[in-house]
Amino acid sequence: MRRKELGYPTRCFYCSESELFCLENDHPVTENLDPFFKRAVCRNCHRKEEARRDLKGLTKNGLRYAPETPREAHQRYLRLMAEDEESQAELLERDPGTLPKLIIDASRARAASLRRKADSFPQWMFPTPVPAAVEWDGAGCA
Repeated sequence: MRRKELGYPTRCFYCSESELFCLENDHPVTENLDPFFKRAVCRNCHRKEEARRDLKGLTKNGLRYAPETPREAHQRYLRLMAEDEESQAELLERDPGTLPKLIIDASRARAASLRRKADSFPQWMFPTPVPAAVEWDGAGCA
């Protein structure tokens, strides 16, 4: 049941920890911005990543109900997504032998999250532009 909840991980995304009971879900862009974007990490790496995001002011730990405009939420989402890209790059620098499947799966998960975010915007936020009126010059050219 636990393996299914975590998405059948073989190890922590950031280190080689493979003990199932040491793993938990990490939401790189926070659960309220995208509940489906998650990965299995060990508790130690999870705490390090959370602290890193906290220090950069990217999370709202302790301020869960603080008001946030849609624009602020979107900016925070993009900053968290960039932070996740940087953490993956650091992982590859630190351990070039990282399993390619982990990196491929992480890239696909980020792409899916970005698509969900793009599809979630209401139409009124980005109305379709109306083309400017074109006048006829009588010579066959507009």
